[in-house]
Amino acid sequence: MTRFRRSQVLAAYCFLLLSPLLLIGTHRSGLTSLSTEQETKAKGFRDLASGGYLIRKENRPPAFPFINDVTIFPTRNVSRPWQFNSSAPQPPYKLILTDFGWNHFNQSRGLTFGRSLRSRELVHGMVDHPYFDATIGWSQIVDGTYILDLNTRYYIFMDVETCFESNYPIYMDPADGFAANADLVGGRTFSKANAEPCYSILDCDYLYETLETVHKHPNVMLVAYYCRGWGPTAKFRKELVTTNQLSIVAASMSTDEFNPHVDQGLPPGRLNAVELGASEIEAINSCGDRPYLVTFVGEFRAGPREALLYNMSNGHDAIFLSTRDFHNQFPSITYSEMLKKSVYGAAPRGDNLFSYRFTEVLSAGAIPVVHSDGWVLPFHDALIKWSETCAIIIPEAKVHETEHILRGITKEERCRRQRNCLDLYQKYFSSPQGTVRGIIDALEFIQKRDELLVKQQ
Repeated sequence: MTRFRRSQVLAAYCFLLLSPLLLIGTHRSGLTSLSTEQETKAKGFRDLASGGYLIRKENRPPAFPFINDVTIFPTRNVSRPWQFNSSAPQPPYKLILTDFGWNHFNQSRGLTFGRSLRSRELVHGMVDHPYFDATIGWSQIVDGTYILDLNTRYYIFMDVETCFESNYPIYMDPADGFAANADLVGGRTFSKANAEPCYSILDCDYLYETLETVHKHPNVMLVAYYCRGWGPTAKFRKELVTTNQLSIVAASMSTDEFNPHVDQGLPPGRLNAVELGASEIEAINSCGDRPYLVTFVGEFRAGPREALLYNMSNGHDAIFLSTRDFHNQFPSITYSEMLKKSVYGAAPRGDNLFSYRFTEVLSAGAIPVVHSDGWVLPFHDALIKWSETCAIIIPEAKVHETEHILRGITKEERCRRQRNCLDLYQKYFSSPQGTVRGIIDALEFIQKRDELLVKQQ
């Protein structure tokens, strides 16, 4: 897409720039004032995301010449025999990281690009994919010095911030959350200026420039995360940037806003993931009973949350309470402990279409009950047909029928869904590596489906 074309896009969406409160407020070079608990959580998450080490580029093995980002390195136990042995079978597809932002060859410049902890998590999951190829430099593809193999598919990931989530991994006021949830590993700085260039995909030069190169190669696809608000607008995806060589993976995207052929939902982060023991997992696999039918604990919001929290608890096995009322009525148990004793967990939308509750419920071995009209659920239906395999999706207008609907599901069906939900969580939600694998698995399913349709014509 040319810069003139991009200016047309920006003009069509100039109203987005009139909402500065949605952007990062003031310049910050580090964390805002956090509680001791939040500081500990932030540090622990950074250590986990970084693997606890920082490796200088000159000390890295020659197999990874184009991971310029000195704060990112693939996990050592990932096997890539095809990368070291030219006679080994080559993978059917490869993942490539661009090099104009975090991964810039000049790391003095690369470290000036702001990054969220969520994006750090996702890029780490990408470089840990067994088909990630760090021997190919994006700049080489752009200037034509590297010739792509026509028999291989390539999935391109951008090294700029498009997924800044102000409530992950520390859930707090968005005005402070951006800085609190910024990646500061290796001396990376954070400010409005260095996080803003691609905060909205609509305003991202790098996306349009990357697509110009992508469109020169029919076997190349750009994968772009989007975590802002309610997702890209319908006009952006259905009229302005309609290409099937771009897969937008968005946390809070509406079915009215996406390209159903290639766009996907991004799984909500593991904000308060529940850890299950071996006996609890065995109970799920053997269809053991749980004392609570359905539970939800959270804050009041307009829409389905408000409806759930008004007079829907039966005081026995259907528990819908505000956080304060829960602590008052159940002082000796945490919500995580209650979820592990629940068959279903409600995951109604809040301010956006998605809810962190979705992942939290899955992690507890429960079945998510979704009240969020039009939400594009995680991944693509080519990979997971949620309504058939795991989740119970109830229209917001029928939120008051939730308990009745759930009681009408047979034990056999409940057991099947519960096992499926746990399997999906362990495979695709429990780690950033699994999330990236799910995104690529979905795109591969779509590719094979398209090839089959062509053969059948």
